[in-house]
Amino acid sequence: TPLATQRNVELFIDVDPDLTVMGDRFLLQRALANLVFNAVEFSPREATVTVDAHEVRGRVELTVRDHGPGLPPFAEERVFEKFFSLPRPDTGRKGTGLGLAFVREVATLHGGAARLANHPDGSAIATLALPRRRPR
Repeated sequence: TPLATQRNVELFIDVDPDLTVMGDRFLLQRALANLVFNAVEFSPREATVTVDAHEVRGRVELTVRDHGPGLPPFAEERVFEKFFSLPRPDTGRKGTGLGLAFVREVATLHGGAARLANHPDGSAIATLALPRRRPR
């Protein structure tokens, strides 16, 4: 939230509170926070970032959509590699290249998957798909 406020980026969150997953709370929170942080950093000032969650075939799909430039074709297959990073649109600076690698490791550890792709309407959309925990 502090970075979003600083960049005047509005966060929209649409998450069904009945959707739950089983796993390490700290790791899952860090993975989702990383996706939101990246979305804010790659969005232009005064844009929106949307966080959504819904069930798809027994899995909870958490999606984070930015309104930035999207992924260049050369990066689509590499974004989850350790130490691979793209320059931020505003500053040209690169990150460590560890954030998305961490997200993928957390997803795998929890029996899920992570994806980052260009959205059909422009920008990028990150997905963290995890097995849904069923109520007892």
